[in-house]
Amino acid sequence: MTHKEFYIWLEGYLYGKLENKNIDITPIVEKMGEVKEEVKFNIERPSNIPIPVNPFKKDDDDLGKPPKIVM
Repeated sequence: MTHKEFYIWLEGYLYGKLENKNIDITPIVEKMGEVKEEVKFNIERPSNIPIPVNPFKKDDDDLGKPPKIVM
């Protein structure tokens, strides 16, 4: 069972039970034991994905400068 399948199962198991004060967690723990998928995260940023650019930022903005005093 993958993590995604587990969460789909968990959503179905908890549907309508969240109002109860006592929820049996034994089935949840048993299903967690069936999850075997290893998730590998690639920490390094691939070079072919561009870095996002803010299209609304102007080069002549006042960011990082002291505020102007207007009287």
